[in-house]
Amino acid sequence: MGILKTKDAADLLSVSQTTIKRWASTFPNFFHKDRFGHYIFSEQEIDLLIHIKDRIDHGETLDRIELMTNKQPPEPLQDETPLHTHEPSLEDMLTRIEHVEHSLDQKADEVVSVQLLQQREELEEMRKMIEQLAASLETIQMTNSKTYPSLDEIHPAAFAKLQAPPRKRGLLRSFFSFL
Repeated sequence: MGILKTKDAADLLSVSQTTIKRWASTFPNFFHKDRFGHYIFSEQEIDLLIHIKDRIDHGETLDRIELMTNKQPPEPLQDETPLHTHEPSLEDMLTRIEHVEHSLDQKADEVVSVQLLQQREELEEMRKMIEQLAASLETIQMTNSKTYPSLDEIHPAAFAKLQAPPRKRGLLRSFFSFL
């Protein structure tokens, strides 16, 4: 097989080049770079990469994988005892559970905050609509009664509406407003 570059090793193992580089950088004593700073892999190092891939495929994390220092390739994983017989420590499990609970609490707080902001915006829009409706009603009532009170008696929003020029409506909008 000879010497392989990172791309060739990645193709051989059906993983990305980034994955190969991450594995190699995790075990710097086993994988070396050439003078240009690129990883190159001998047959023995490819065997180590295959061993790492097998371990990861069987559920072991990269930080728990131990590589052998001898020159022989590692034994296949099938000859070893199954990984599920090794139970993680209770303290490790509790730490993981606490981390998940913390993440869940943080996400719930974020969701509630977003919902509160949306509800505040909706309430503000409703308040503005009610003010506009009140002003419109007041204007309509004054127009129907043909009595115009003094400016002090008119609601400020109604007064602003009376002084604003009428808005132009589009053809479709005016058509649907009659329906």
